[in-house]
Amino acid sequence: MKVFVGYAKEDKHVANEVVAFLETLGLDVWFDKKSLVAGDNWDDERLAAQQSADLIVHLCSEQILSRPGVVNREIRETLRLADDKPFGSTFVIFIRIGGVRLPAQFMRYHYIDFDDDWQQAIALAVGKKAGQIQQSPTAPIAFKRDNVRVTDGISRHQIEEKEETYELSIEYLEFSSPDRFWRLVSSHVEAKVLDQYYSFKADVPAVEGLDKEFFRPWEFQITTEEFFRSEEFVSIRYFVYMETGGAHGNHWTLTSNFFSGAIGSVHIRDFLQNDDERAKRVLAYCLKVVEAGLDDSPEWLINAEDLEDVWRALENFNFDSRGLTFNFSPYVILPYVYGDHEAHMPWSVASSYIGDKYLDHWHRRL
Repeated sequence: MKVFVGYAKEDKHVANEVVAFLETLGLDVWFDKKSLVAGDNWDDERLAAQQSADLIVHLCSEQILSRPGVVNREIRETLRLADDKPFGSTFVIFIRIGGVRLPAQFMRYHYIDFDDDWQQAIALAVGKKAGQIQQSPTAPIAFKRDNVRVTDGISRHQIEEKEETYELSIEYLEFSSPDRFWRLVSSHVEAKVLDQYYSFKADVPAVEGLDKEFFRPWEFQITTEEFFRSEEFVSIRYFVYMETGGAHGNHWTLTSNFFSGAIGSVHIRDFLQNDDERAKRVLAYCLKVVEAGLDDSPEWLINAEDLEDVWRALENFNFDSRGLTFNFSPYVILPYVYGDHEAHMPWSVASSYIGDKYLDHWHRRL
């Protein structure tokens, strides 16, 4: 099995450990420090190694995610290659260093924390990949499976289905506390996920009349994560991916936010007191943040004077101890080719726009 390893130069010591362990598993590892010789065209060799790899491992640290550069080009190429792989196959493994928060689009793929259990986690992922490579093509076409895993007081529900016309994988959280507030959070999360699930199922084409020579089963995936939790302050992020046989799949980010049992769920209109001018100023701030990270001046899709567009663009936000993070999926503010973007607004800036009721409650509790 061929494995490609990508990393930032600051994480070379971790990369050396990971590569050494992969080699003990008998894998053919492409690692620039060992695989390149003087005179090689670095970009060409790297690209060829990525394209021929059975498995790609990327080390993700603050260094990678906070700056542009070659490593980010590697990751973009990996995500492009992953789009062409069979649904549910293990192709990309992200190794998270230092607890860095991964971008929403990474939620579609497997990730491992570089901690005491990283070797076991990689070995399990490699074993799963080896099994997929050797899997018999005569395996049953259809299955439906619901699983629940419980760890640290949180149940993780998983729904997997495979039929002739579609394949799907869904994962969502449920908090085990019987307290009314946590029942609110859990029921909200489940309702949001299952609403997406049934909307997808309603659109799946019927088997009858399909041109089976050219039809490719639709793919659907939802993953959820705790963006932030402290006491009863909870921010949840959902990543949704769908592929229906077009030129490329589509994905989007959804969110849910809860400001303790005293307030319950909160939406961006609540935070901004339903003030249209505040919303326009917040969006203008976010667009400047996004533009600062681009190589050229973009042609925005959003009409900053259309209030419906403005509120819709801001609705999927998260919060944590640092401030607000606005999630912009493809087509919300920019064309698909630009991907999705996050714009962070620190509390020091956000406090100019957020209603006193929410700020006071936040500062009293944390």
